Parts: sequence; C-alpha cells; structure tokens
Amino acid sequence: MELTANIPNLESMSECSIKPYDSIYLGMPYCWEYEGNLIAGGDDLSSAIELLHVMGKNAYVSTFAVPRNKDLKRVFRAIDLAAEMSDGIEANNLGVMRYVTKEYPDMKVIAGGLANVYTASTAELLYSIGVSRIVPAYELSIEDIEKIKETGVEVEVVVHGKVPVGIGHECFLKKFSSAVGKECPKICREEMFFRSEDLVLKPFGHATLSGKDICMYEHIDKLKFADAFRIEAVTERIGYRERIGRIYRNLIERGFSRSDFEELRSISENGFANGYYFNKAGQIYIPG
Repeated sequence: MELTANIPNLESMSECSIKPYDSIYLGMPYCWEYEGNLIAGGDDLSSAIELLHVMGKNAYVSTFAVPRNKDLKRVFRAIDLAAEMSDGIEANNLGVMRYVTKEYPDMKVIAGGLANVYTASTAELLYSIGVSRIVPAYELSIEDIEKIKETGVEVEVVVHGKVPVGIGHECFLKKFSSAVGKECPKICREEMFFRSEDLVLKPFGHATLSGKDICMYEHIDKLKFADAFRIEAVTERIGYRERIGRIYRNLIERGFSRSDFEELRSISENGFANGYYFNKAGQIYIPG
C-alpha cells in the first residue's frame, strides 16, 4: 500500500515530515501566489524532487487546479520541468492531462480529486488516453469507488485530512486581509475557519476545504482495495503531516492502535467526519 501526502514548498520539506510516506505530491494547487509554491517556477522544484529521490521516495508534481487559458503556458512550463525528473504528474483539468499524455507518454498521470471522476465510464475514458491513477470525486461512496477500481485504473483515496468542497477563480482569504492585518501571501499562514452551528469550513486560496478532518482510521479495512492512501496536508500547519503520517504508517504495518487513534483526535481541531464514503452527509462521523 502506497502512503502519500502533499507538500507546498521547500520550507515544509523536513526529513521527519517526509519519512512516513512512500510518495509526496509537490506544489500548492489552490494558489499560484502561495509563498514558495513549488510549481510557480524557480529551482525549488528540482531541489525538492532530488531530495525525495535521495530519500527513496516517489516525487509526484501537482498542477494548478483551476487553470484558465491565460494560465496554460505557466502550467505547461511546470510540467515540462517536472517531466525531466519526477515520477508522476497530477492534474485536475482534462486538457492538462492530455498535454502530459501526448508530450510525455511514459509519464505517470494522476487525475486529482477535482477532476470530477464520478463514474466508471469516465474512468475508462481517462484510462484510455493514458491516465494511470485516479483520485475519485470526494463525494463518492465506497461502493462507487470500487466500481472505478474495477476498470483497471489505479485508485488513490483520501484517508485523512481536509478535502476541497468547492473551488473558484478568486482567493477567498484576500477579502479578509484588512480584518486579519496581513496581505497575500502572508495571510495563508493564518488558520481561518467559517463556522455555522455544526458546519465548519476552511477557506484557503481559491478553494474551500472541509473544516473537519476526513478520518477513515477506524474503517481502513473497507478501503484496502485501493492502490494508495492519501493524507491531505497541503494547507496544514507544521507538525501535522509528520504526526498523521506516522500514525497511518503504524496502522498499515501494525494494525489498529487505540493510543494512536486518540492522538489523531487530539490533533484535529474541529473533529472528524467520514465525508461521503458511507452515503451520509459529509459532516457526519461513524465510529468503527
């Protein structure tokens, strides 16, 4: 089982935060302007890939999640650089996926969770053009994801972390710069949440994320048909990636631990949810 996580910039790449994982997705897909964004240009991306390879890890490169026509040259430049060194490229835009499969037919192409893959027929289409792995749409149940897996494509599922519930072409956080007293890109360093009774959301760049952590620790056996487990940590504070990764690495190798599960609870500031894995509303958590 491949355990993956995501890292936005070189600053976040400490050895201890990477150690629990087999593969790392590099770059912040929700905002070009994120400080040190590995997919925004410069030498940092090459340095990050080299570091991962020295540690024996796979280096996957994320691309900007919501590109418009004006963004494509920038996206393609990042892909051209990544293709020289990386082990795979993640994209959420069909045209971007097609660019990779045509220009770099030997490259592993991963359709991200915002690619809106809801059905086995869509998975078959992507598989036919060279996409080798899919992160199914976050709203799918376990049964629907199993249908996608039956097409022969690799499937990667989020087992922990905050997933996008919406994404647009404007940054939500910039509207609060005056109130917070910080401008872009410093405002992204702040932990901000929208709350309405039991509903909690986390705005970040162009995306709005679930405020609760999706947690499948107690239900991991139901997802063992997948090829990879992902920890969504690209927007998280220092220490989160390392601690969550260690706990899920222990789960994969040693099985359930009550103390590890209680540590997970202590890390999550807004509690747990199961997303839509059990055909329930996304904010609900079902104990194992």
